[in-house]
Amino acid sequence: MTIICSGSLAFDRLSRFSGLFQDHILADKLDYLNICFLVDQVERVHGGTAGNIAYNLWLLGEKPLVVSAVGSDHDGQDYLARLKSWDLATDWVSVSEKPTSGAFIVTDKANNQLSFFNPGAMSEPSSFDPSQLDGPLESHIAIVSPGGMEDMKRLCRLYRDLGLKFIFDPGQQVPAFTGQELLDMLDGSTILMTNEYEIELFLKKTGLKFEDLYQYTTAVITTLGGEGSRLATPRGDQHIMPGPVEQVINPTGAGDAYRAGVLMALAHREEIITAARLGSTVASFCVESPGTQGHQFSPGQVMARHFRTFRETINCLA
Repeated sequence: MTIICSGSLAFDRLSRFSGLFQDHILADKLDYLNICFLVDQVERVHGGTAGNIAYNLWLLGEKPLVVSAVGSDHDGQDYLARLKSWDLATDWVSVSEKPTSGAFIVTDKANNQLSFFNPGAMSEPSSFDPSQLDGPLESHIAIVSPGGMEDMKRLCRLYRDLGLKFIFDPGQQVPAFTGQELLDMLDGSTILMTNEYEIELFLKKTGLKFEDLYQYTTAVITTLGGEGSRLATPRGDQHIMPGPVEQVINPTGAGDAYRAGVLMALAHREEIITAARLGSTVASFCVESPGTQGHQFSPGQVMARHFRTFRETINCLA
């Protein structure tokens, strides 16, 4: 069994705005937006969707396969060394002459976020070939997270054609694709995973009603920030409560931690409702620390918190 994480490897620059964005944006002036937010101290941390998901899986005791790209610059070598320190294979992390990807993320006091991303090396296509994986392809699971646009399209198509289970996680890349491209990538997926804003934008771009999504995927998971998440299937919707948090330090990366929990559970053949609950538990550890990879936990700590919240045992953590 292999868990495949494709997406970005990036350095995030995180900061906080002490007010609310909505108090300073004039709704009737969105066609002429020119505004400056004064932010607190900037923290530079390892990030990127593939890196964040892989980090949480590593903490859970897994060794995922990372499909991504870094630059040949110091940042890229730094990130490669970090992946190797987790004893992860880096065969499918390509090295580009373009700079390593980077993001600037500002969070306001209500945990709303504004993000600006420079794709850099991520924009170059990878040569990853899932047919070279050991064992039957149906035993593996993948997630296609925000990364290079061509890679996202190619990998979704490959996984579907090969019968490899995959989660489609378009994230902040939803605006970059046409409606038809989004539907082509969604087709044949196991789960569509987004946050609340992204699913509304996804439906608007594709022209679908929510129930139409089941023509293309079997389930939809929507993360709801501090309100938890929602698991929707043709049989109905279920609300998943958030994991208990002592103090929210920074929500950046919580969605990726959630995805790691879901992948871990599904890879070990847990039910999808259990997977969503485990995602909630793992995400709760992330928001208690600054940065997207600043938290630590053991599988035993995750199991203990999960049992206290959901009163169920996760076999792969026991």
